[in-house]
Amino acid sequence: MMGADMLLGLMAGTGMIGAGAASVFGLLYLQERRKAARQRAAFEARFETLSDRNWELKESEERYRTLIDAQGDVIFRKDLRGFTTYANEVFCQTFGVPRDEVIGSVFIPDVPEGEIPAYFGDFAGLALPPYRVRYDQHVVTTRGPRWFAWEEFAIRDEDGRLAEIQTMGRDITDRKLVEQQLGEALEEAQRANKAKSLFLATMSHEIRTPMNAVLGMTQLLLDTELVPAQRSYAEAVRDSGRSLLAIINDILDYSKIEAGKIHLDNEPFSPHEFIESVTELLAARAFEKDIDIASIVDPDVPRILKGDEIRLRQIIMNLAGNAVKFTEKGGVLIHVSLADDMPAATGRARLRVLIEDTGIGMNEEDAARIFDEFSQADSSLARRFEGTGLGLAISKRLVEVMGGEISVVSEKGVGSTFAFTIECDVEEAALPSARDLDGRRALVAVSSPMTARALQHLLENMGAQVAQGFAAMEDGPADIAFICERNAEARREEITRLLEEAGTRTLVIVAPGTAAPEAFDGYLVRPVRHSSFKRRLLAGEVETVEEVSAAVPQASAEKGEGLSVLVAEDNELNAILTRTLLERQGHKVRMVENGAEVVEALKGEPGGYFDLVLMDLHMPEVDGFEATKRIRALGPEWSDVPIIALTANAMVEDRQACLDAGMDDYLSKPVMPEELQAALNHWAGRRSAYAAA
Repeated sequence: MMGADMLLGLMAGTGMIGAGAASVFGLLYLQERRKAARQRAAFEARFETLSDRNWELKESEERYRTLIDAQGDVIFRKDLRGFTTYANEVFCQTFGVPRDEVIGSVFIPDVPEGEIPAYFGDFAGLALPPYRVRYDQHVVTTRGPRWFAWEEFAIRDEDGRLAEIQTMGRDITDRKLVEQQLGEALEEAQRANKAKSLFLATMSHEIRTPMNAVLGMTQLLLDTELVPAQRSYAEAVRDSGRSLLAIINDILDYSKIEAGKIHLDNEPFSPHEFIESVTELLAARAFEKDIDIASIVDPDVPRILKGDEIRLRQIIMNLAGNAVKFTEKGGVLIHVSLADDMPAATGRARLRVLIEDTGIGMNEEDAARIFDEFSQADSSLARRFEGTGLGLAISKRLVEVMGGEISVVSEKGVGSTFAFTIECDVEEAALPSARDLDGRRALVAVSSPMTARALQHLLENMGAQVAQGFAAMEDGPADIAFICERNAEARREEITRLLEEAGTRTLVIVAPGTAAPEAFDGYLVRPVRHSSFKRRLLAGEVETVEEVSAAVPQASAEKGEGLSVLVAEDNELNAILTRTLLERQGHKVRMVENGAEVVEALKGEPGGYFDLVLMDLHMPEVDGFEATKRIRALGPEWSDVPIIALTANAMVEDRQACLDAGMDDYLSKPVMPEELQAALNHWAGRRSAYAAA
């Protein structure tokens, strides 16, 4: 083919066109040629771009498909007619169906035999937010029955109309298996926990029943005339029985706390009287060891609080009991004050209780773990003090349940101070302190360190100026002096002369059972009660030698008011013990062996009248619960008799079960004579509120 330039040259040479015209034509031709070249280059560039984009799209689609399949989730879509429009490779592998067969067909997975299929690919629930439906389903796959968690959501077109349903399924068989195993483990743990509680309750009852006879009969034996060796053996039996009972109580309390079965009462109580009674209960053990014990209650502590007095007593008895146990010299002081971090306008108060001792103390490492379960201050093989190591752990749990905190500060060989707080409702606020001793000077010359501090606290709250020790007499005469029996005996003549010269009224502080020295103005017995101290001090009254002697614990309890008591007890030894205790206290007793005999005895009594019934729970033929139900169903002549449960069952729910059954009170075996007498005194002259209408 002839080129364009050659053609133009030929035409011009032959005269077909003029030279000028040929030049113009050639220029136009070249421009068109260049334009075409540019268009071709642009097309090639665009083609290359589209090719690149198409490659990228294919790569992205492959990457997306690989990602979807790599996740292992089943994914497919259905149109409005229910026909499958898309299925990923995992779907095909999971259900063993080729993609070309499933596309355009209705797919419903099979379920294991005997199971009901769930809704699958339904539009129900997708029309409203969140436009998703989730459910679990057990389906048959190529790997056998498997659990899938399905999630379905709506696919809408450009106009927002529902077009398709996309379903995604994730295999959760392993999770379901774990959940099933956990459920079975939970059921097994619950069964084990129930069995443990039943075992503890049964063992508690079976141990407490003979323990009641062991401790009770031992005490009756100690109340008789014994030679020294016999008394020593009987006291060893009694002390060992008490130690065993303490261990049983610790284990039961810890188990109840662990099971979350601690129920807190909210009843009024006097913190002043409460602390003094706890101190008196511990005094006998302290004085046996020749150590001191005393209590202090600050004057701003409310007169009446509402809380769980029983649990608070348990905490203090644990802490103060340990303090007595681990103290060989010095003493124990219980100090109750009012914390400053709770405004009075809230109607609540935060009590702060300190239990200070001069015992063996602890190093920092022991103090840091002392509240742990089974931890003891002395954990060596050669330890002198036995116990379960649960008392402080129980106290810590109880304090926390009562909204407080507990801590300890201790020094090895010096002593320990345990401190805890609890929250209570205020029933009656504290009364203003009466400054009855303003301007008076008091001398405290008492060798018992904790009693000396308690006396100083009482005197200063009453406005007195207090000096400690005989040396303080050189600073001036005292209006009143408190002297312990040891100082009074050792320095009788010197003390008598000095105090007579100064005209000082002199009171001697003695321990129960101590012979009271004569030639002084009067006597007070440790631990000194605030109420009696103030009353005797201001009224000019003091205890006489005879009153001090009467304060010594006697072998038998104080005579009662001669109540008529019906006792239901099927254990022969416990029946003998209960009868003996009641008759020693001056009560008239009738014994029966089962609940049916209780009802018959009530109905057969002339006038149908007993002052109260002591009811065992586990008895042949008719138990205590059924007997109580029958009594309450009797006519008004019999049904208002107070019924006190006297049982070896000691769990929290046991007490509540007795009250729910219509009983009025609850005593747990082994019952101490003073506890029994206190219950009888409380119900003397009262009738039950559970009487039939």
